[in-house]
Amino acid sequence: MRGVAEALVTSEGTRARTAKVEALACALADVYARDPSRLAFAARFLTGAMLPTSDDRTLGAGGALVFEAAAAVGGMPHEELGARARRAGDLGTAVGEAIEAAIAAGRPEPQGLRLEDAEAVAEALASTGSRSEKLRALCTAFERCSPMEARYLARAVLGEMRVGAKEGIVEDAIAKAFGRTLADVRRAAGLVTDVGDLATLAAQDRLAEARVVVGRPLGFMLATPIETARGADLSVPHAVEDKIDGIRAQAHVSADGVRLFARGKGAVTKAFPDITGPLAGAVRAGLPPAILDGEIVVMTAEGRPRPFSAIQPRLKKTEPDEALVRDHPVCYVVYDILFEGEEPLLGLPFLDRRARLTRWIERAPSPLVLHDSRPLTSKEALDPEFDGARSRGYEGLVLKRLDAPYAAGVRGFAWLKVKKALATLDVVVVAAERGHGKRAGVLSDYTFAVRSGDELLTVGKAYSGLTDEEIRTMTARLESIAIGEEKHGYLHVRPEIVLEVAFDGLQRSDRHSSGFALRFPRIAHIRDDKKPEDADTLDAVRALWESQLASGHREDLTAKDRRPEKKKGRKSGRRPDIRAKSKQLKLFDD
Repeated sequence: MRGVAEALVTSEGTRARTAKVEALACALADVYARDPSRLAFAARFLTGAMLPTSDDRTLGAGGALVFEAAAAVGGMPHEELGARARRAGDLGTAVGEAIEAAIAAGRPEPQGLRLEDAEAVAEALASTGSRSEKLRALCTAFERCSPMEARYLARAVLGEMRVGAKEGIVEDAIAKAFGRTLADVRRAAGLVTDVGDLATLAAQDRLAEARVVVGRPLGFMLATPIETARGADLSVPHAVEDKIDGIRAQAHVSADGVRLFARGKGAVTKAFPDITGPLAGAVRAGLPPAILDGEIVVMTAEGRPRPFSAIQPRLKKTEPDEALVRDHPVCYVVYDILFEGEEPLLGLPFLDRRARLTRWIERAPSPLVLHDSRPLTSKEALDPEFDGARSRGYEGLVLKRLDAPYAAGVRGFAWLKVKKALATLDVVVVAAERGHGKRAGVLSDYTFAVRSGDELLTVGKAYSGLTDEEIRTMTARLESIAIGEEKHGYLHVRPEIVLEVAFDGLQRSDRHSSGFALRFPRIAHIRDDKKPEDADTLDAVRALWESQLASGHREDLTAKDRRPEKKKGRKSGRRPDIRAKSKQLKLFDD
């Protein structure tokens, strides 16, 4: 484990891709030379994963549990550990510092964590629902860890390694470690999405054996925003489809069972029994095996998609109860087929796959819906197509070349997504928060508000759109207009800075004092030419909301639909609540 941790230290300490790849490649090669059976776990660990992508289980260990285990083992007061985590912008670094402080205070040097110990921790966490058992497993592991090992074990448990070693870099490292071509590794990675399995195939010179296997997730084919796809040729035949605002998922259907894999979330089979149950019954009745690509979404009885907020309650439960399934029933809207019977279909043109899908889905049960796909008649048809999609409740369009194969795990020009910002608002920054990772030392997350009389009511938070230099400049400005001391990395500021924020939509929100939240907000401009009193009003937000309702792009969810969670006590390191009426800021007050 020490060699893996040292490679992560090197990767964290450099921005050079070649240096990261070299360090990780050496670590992988060393693990394989010492114990080939540990290679798969080591490769996953480098990306911040501790379970295979095909594993339906979760670790079930969040920041609070890791914090408690680290405080217990390190003997550090919660207040100090929390302060260290906020200063570093990372709990893993604080955990390492706690172990280091305990050793400096006279605790015996730890024996060091072995890879098999780390793998055993993952198994222990995933195999029990008991918080006390999870805590005991973490404490036992931290007691064995050196400070460096503790830092990365904590990050891996939380699923965020924060060293700039994303899967693409680890794939490069796998190629270098075992002398394989990057093209061969990337091709296999589309078919074998678990980086541990990929490393094993590369080490054994078996990349050519990578195959489509029902029950093992494939890489998702991704669409490129049309604004950046300047080389796209729309003169060749394309299909146009409405862009769904749901959960992208693959359904693997076979006689051995039905499994669902969500993009970025891994296995979600147990979370959607209203899809897997009927599908399993259809398979028993003779439905052929298949791998499908589509989106899980809540639909109205009339077949209109409901907004993403309608499905959010389903994301909070790995195994939903009957009431949740009944109140938020889902459909699986299918738009591609990657495997049928015993035949992989990735190499077929989209037009041929679509024909196969249309025939296959005729025998599928009702939770599956075939997504509409129609010819794109001309480039000039994009605007009316887009307006039509928005009026039907969708967020935009996806264009698909009819002659294109399914490029698993690739974002290319064969699929293009067409989205437009709903609008922009001029808003006032009322608070800022320290970032994480490389943004740990700067104020990079900005809470903003709109005017309502002489009050400012919060309507969202943005952390994208500015350059690193702009963020550093903003940090200095915000610190100079702070109201009171910074608490838990959160800083209230005088309402002086106006931002122009673009966003894709609005939704009702119990989180913000305005009652609304912007969807996917990003900073378009810093409006130094405007004063706070020039910011947009709550009436403007309401008008946009009403226009969304009128167009059918949003619906006015009830409080029951939104299912606000019960308030919990403050956790260490949690930012103050700015939603209460008493904490709203007056526009012209200091």
